[in-house]
Amino acid sequence: MPKIIDHKKRKQEILKRAFVIFAQKGYQDTNLSYIADRCGISRPTLYLYFKDKEEIFYFAVKEMTHNMFRQYKGLYDDESLSDLEKLKYICSDIIKISYRQKDFYYCLADFLFQMRRQGKDYSRNIQKRTVGLTFLLFRILRRGGQSGEFHSMEPKETASQMFNMLQAFAFEIALIETFRPEPAIEATCAYLDSLKA
Repeated sequence: MPKIIDHKKRKQEILKRAFVIFAQKGYQDTNLSYIADRCGISRPTLYLYFKDKEEIFYFAVKEMTHNMFRQYKGLYDDESLSDLEKLKYICSDIIKISYRQKDFYYCLADFLFQMRRQGKDYSRNIQKRTVGLTFLLFRILRRGGQSGEFHSMEPKETASQMFNMLQAFAFEIALIETFRPEPAIEATCAYLDSLKA
């Protein structure tokens, strides 16, 4: 009787291992043979799941952002925290996670630069992966403004500013060896405190 393979589970395992490999070796120095070997499968089997290294990398980013942002969805309805506390938690957590995964962020920055040199712009793809977070920030800001917790401001614009600040920290994490999360979290919380009514 042939062995039944859970293809969804195998694909997740490949992505999980590929994420670690990309973080360790970088995008340029990672090849499909190495990924297949580390996953304990043949290269032709790897092609059943992904057509090339670029697709694996894109799905690894997709998986990372999905897992990171999924945990914040439940915060919106958590009545034990104020809207300000929710924003502080989300922003601080993203900075901490990004710092712990700084090797992958370095790899992501390297990948984006290489794709840009090849005439491919992945900024829209990255934007698609993070639209859920921006929308959550917007909803929290809008509700906090309506309840009077925050002073009058444009929630959509403010959510965009917050996201841009987090994105800037992510690139600092990737590119500046001396980056430390504590000052970034402090600056973010000071900015959020300035929104209080």
